[in-house]
Amino acid sequence: MTSALDSLRLLSRAYTRPMFAQLARTGDTREVSELLSKHGLVEQNVETLRLDELFERGWDRLATSYRNEYVYKNELATRLVFKRHTPRTAGFQVELRVGGSIADVVVANGTTTAYEIKTEFDTSRRLTSQTADYLKAFDKVYVVTHPAHVSRYERELDSRVGLIVLSNQHSLTPYREAASNKDNIDPHTIFRCMRREEYITAIETVAGPVPPMPNGLIAAHCEELFRQLTMEQVHKCFVKALKIRTINKTDVDFVTKLPPSLRALGYATPLSGRQRATVLGLLAKPVQLS
Repeated sequence: MTSALDSLRLLSRAYTRPMFAQLARTGDTREVSELLSKHGLVEQNVETLRLDELFERGWDRLATSYRNEYVYKNELATRLVFKRHTPRTAGFQVELRVGGSIADVVVANGTTTAYEIKTEFDTSRRLTSQTADYLKAFDKVYVVTHPAHVSRYERELDSRVGLIVLSNQHSLTPYREAASNKDNIDPHTIFRCMRREEYITAIETVAGPVPPMPNGLIAAHCEELFRQLTMEQVHKCFVKALKIRTINKTDVDFVTKLPPSLRALGYATPLSGRQRATVLGLLAKPVQLS
């Protein structure tokens, strides 16, 4: 017999990158529609229910009863980018590798902020090493967690790391503010977070054109120059690089047209222009059940 928790775990599969990418690639909505419809989200008369509305109903169920990592990521996308800032000016990165860790969410606006998510289903294993990696790269670092875990993390975390609580009312409430850390960042760690075109642009902006050389030598040459920059220059280069990744018109148009329940997936899932158009078209159509 399937438990309520097992049922919610099954529902959460509809909000994963593989499912979202499959929808975009195949244009077939039946699997995700069936998955969503098994949880009492569809009335008998389904003819007028659109797929985006079904996703919203499923999201409401998850956000209330099964606050997994995706719930946290999507709340961060909605509240930080769409309410506090705007997707046209704030970069939103999902799962960015930093040193030996992967930051769950990184926001770049006037500065850089990393968010490590610890849900009520997570343990604190590796949290110390994760936040240590993030403190080498970002101005501000936060752990976002359930209210019941705040006291424990407050004792365990570096004093520079802030704490945010995702309340039962779905609000993000600062419990402890993060201290500014941009004077302690490590140029080597930041350089390894940047893409080739980003660090070349950064070097050329500050130090002039990169001379012609074999591809295998460009990274080493640029990193040597990057290490010579001031901390302020390094930080500004990183902010600019992260912002540009997701504030271009194409990305902004796409995530803005998605229903709120799919915003984090829109940022996290690499899709072609054709695949994005497919997704938006499917979301506007009535639900199809086999």
